Amino acid sequence: MQSFQTDRLRLINDMRERQYREADIARRFDRPTSSIRRAVGASIVRFGTRLAGEPAYKLARSRSR
Repeated sequence: MQSFQTDRLRLINDMRERQYREADIARRFDRPTSSIRRAVGASIVRFGTRLAGEPAYKLARSRSR
């Protein structure tokens, strides 16, 4: 009886270890997805750039003359 319980515990621990290893591999090699918040922010920035009509900002001239 004791040997059955020991074997079962070993099988359960092996299965958990394999699942942890697979999860670790999946975390390392999965492509990170961007959050909805970042995607919306990036699209707002692109829209603002198109709306401004100028690709880059320039320094403003001095008004004093």
